[in-house]
Amino acid sequence: MFRRPLAIYAPLLLVIGLSAAVTGPGPAEAADDGLLAPEQVRGVAVYVPFDVPITIDGKLGDWAAIPVQTVDYGPVVPKDRLEGGEFSFSVAADQTSFYITMRAVDKTIIAGKHGSEYWNEDSMEFYFNTSSNLDRNAYGEGVFQVNVNAADIGNKNPDGLTLTGATNGIHVHGLVFATSDGWGFEASVPMADLGITPSHGLQIGFQAQLNAASVQDRDVQLSWSIGDRSNTSYQDPSVFGTAIFFEVGQTAVPTPMRVPSTPSPRPTAPPPQVSVNQVGYFATGPKIASFATKHRTPDEWRLLDGSGNEVANGWTTVLGEDPASGGIVHQIDFSSYTTPGDGYVLWIYNTSSDPFKISDDIYAALKKDALAYFYRNRSGIALLPEYAGDDWARAAGHLSDNHVTCYKGQDVTGRDWPGCDYYLDVAGGWYDAGDYGKYVVNGGISVWTLLDQYEHSPEAFGDGTLDIPENANGVPDILDEARWELEFMLAMQVPDGYDLAGMVHHKMHDDQWATMPFLPPETATNRYLFPPSTAATLNVAAVGAQCARIWSDIDEAFASRCLTVAEKAWTAANANPDMYAVSFAAGGGDYGDTAVEDEFYWAAAELYVTTGNDTYKDFLLDSPYWAVASVPDWGHTAALGTISLSLIPNDLPSENVQECRDAIVASADERLEMAQSGYRVPLEEYVWGSNSQALNAALIMGLAYQYSGSQEYLDGVILTMDYILGRNPLNTSYVTGYGTKSPAHPHHRFWANQPDNGYPAPPPGVVVGGPNGSPGDPATEAAGLTGDPPAMSYVDNINSFTTNEVTINWNAPLAWVALFVDEAQNGGLVAPPAAAEEEGEGLPAWLLIVVPVALLAGGVTVVWIWRKGLLTRARS
Repeated sequence: MFRRPLAIYAPLLLVIGLSAAVTGPGPAEAADDGLLAPEQVRGVAVYVPFDVPITIDGKLGDWAAIPVQTVDYGPVVPKDRLEGGEFSFSVAADQTSFYITMRAVDKTIIAGKHGSEYWNEDSMEFYFNTSSNLDRNAYGEGVFQVNVNAADIGNKNPDGLTLTGATNGIHVHGLVFATSDGWGFEASVPMADLGITPSHGLQIGFQAQLNAASVQDRDVQLSWSIGDRSNTSYQDPSVFGTAIFFEVGQTAVPTPMRVPSTPSPRPTAPPPQVSVNQVGYFATGPKIASFATKHRTPDEWRLLDGSGNEVANGWTTVLGEDPASGGIVHQIDFSSYTTPGDGYVLWIYNTSSDPFKISDDIYAALKKDALAYFYRNRSGIALLPEYAGDDWARAAGHLSDNHVTCYKGQDVTGRDWPGCDYYLDVAGGWYDAGDYGKYVVNGGISVWTLLDQYEHSPEAFGDGTLDIPENANGVPDILDEARWELEFMLAMQVPDGYDLAGMVHHKMHDDQWATMPFLPPETATNRYLFPPSTAATLNVAAVGAQCARIWSDIDEAFASRCLTVAEKAWTAANANPDMYAVSFAAGGGDYGDTAVEDEFYWAAAELYVTTGNDTYKDFLLDSPYWAVASVPDWGHTAALGTISLSLIPNDLPSENVQECRDAIVASADERLEMAQSGYRVPLEEYVWGSNSQALNAALIMGLAYQYSGSQEYLDGVILTMDYILGRNPLNTSYVTGYGTKSPAHPHHRFWANQPDNGYPAPPPGVVVGGPNGSPGDPATEAAGLTGDPPAMSYVDNINSFTTNEVTINWNAPLAWVALFVDEAQNGGLVAPPAAAEEEGEGLPAWLLIVVPVALLAGGVTVVWIWRKGLLTRARS
């Protein structure tokens, strides 16, 4: 079982032994104190006495002769010792059970405030690795994590504890109780569930941990194992310590055969650096680099080509203090140099940038790779190597989603949900993010963005252009991909004949978070529909209407179905205007939204553009969100409606269409103003998913460029992509596989970058969430990232879900913007149709005006035609 010789650890064990001689009894002398087992080797090994009779009753009298281990260290220690500054534990066993009791010093109990995320409040955890490999760095058979939470204080049912973690089928029998200075628990786990039989000297992986919150979110984390300095036990068993079984009465003390690895701390700030778009720059257009330095006066820069020859030089422009990054930033503008080539670098003194190229094809691959994200995250279909690539092929996940009913149980407020009498076939769709949940409100903006990309550039991703199974069916591939998610969203509607018919279920996912890493199973019995919401219903109304106009000449039956579902959803949402998302102690995100007037506006806009029905027009013009064009996200969707009204020909008076376009230009102006300093990124603050905010701002600026013709907006889009691809304070590309330094460990259950365990590195073209001014995950806490400065609060770690997760609604704008800048540079943009000159009851006046645009690629003329109340395209 143990491959490492003890001699390797002799120096460390000697130091540990000397420490024990000062602070308490060491292993060789523990039995002299009348205890049934030696004291621990601090943070390395704990001895488990057996056979010891223990009764799980919460009284602890039968633990008197068992050593107590005290822990006051770990990744995050408190300023106030009474707020989770210490925990203690004891372990014992008999032939049938492993026993553990843990007690925490904790004067403020925070419980029941985070749904099933008990790690984010007062809870204690214990871990086992009973597999044959104690050095394994991934969960699997024989590895267990059990989280016991303070919300169970007073629960009198020892077999009814509310547990989370990777319990993997083990049964925990226990009681949780209050103490005079905090709380604790006593529990047992069957040896049969652990798959072991106690014997003197048997060694298994073991870890104990305390999570504590003094106000709301976890602000303390203590870990017994000295190997876990970064809170990675829930992901990496190699950082566990060891539990050594000690037969009561024995005199020979087994020596621990391993010491857990101790990772090095990550630097919190980079040195002075020259940051560039690590992919490259267009031959014509802005070429801006950033220089982080302590200097407050201009510095000389030199541009060298791939052969090392100096081809340009100049002086930096000092932009000054940048609060977002906490340093002084200079700008290097080498836009006047236009010679294509590879291997360019910028030098200032002895500091060099990463290499880059100058070319007009820098986004030719990225615009496709960004869309490939969606096929590689499909649910309900096997990912074949000829489409996904050999590394990312896998079996179909969650085929059992074709027969799913409603969740039955309590939400976090204690309200009982009775379930429902129907089952839905909601197989398919895209996995939302790093987990295997599927969420309508996140699917909505993602589908809309892909469909808007098609409506914007209908020739860009025609049939046969993407690596997907449907790439020879005569339908543009981008529509085939969007339809995979659309079918799922349409299926989430409550069927006729039931309460809330026409409403749409907010989401569906497991009742517990899946472990990491973890392949999606073919079948799962713990996945449920969660209650309908007004927001989800309006998302379906909006994209259903969008679907109807796009597919009208492609698949008339599907278009009709989309419109029927959309209009039914609109009616249901108006009948239930304040049915908000519910938070459950279950394995999925809430996506809560209690302000849905923007979703009403968006849905009305899409329905009006598609049908021309005056009911929707009247709603739009009376809405407080009329012509709002602020940067969108899943919870702020008004701009999506404004964009469709501004882009797709409709019966609104021309002044109303122009009002929408002016609002988009004004929103773009706001973002350009934000991007005048520091790293020229159009962000006012760094929120969860800040990279998506930047990309959606670039989408707004791209439209403003088309509507105004002003180069400054296109430059703003290009500068945003520069930031995403490396010209940022961390000097890293935030897109996998692009640039010299790019994410290798995104928060994703399959792309875990553990190839020896069957989990591949991430594919190219995936954008991570990016810096977060309010990080709150184990990896950022361990790295000491507090959100100040916000642009530096990012870590490439699979455990950092608040900075390094990936999602469908973040990759969608990446795909949109990559295509946009590629077409803008290479002559592929289609001019938006002119606004109608007058309002008409029948055919609009612009029908008589054909706006041909000769596409450079093939001379295809795109003609906008309105017919049957649905927007279609004819090609001549």
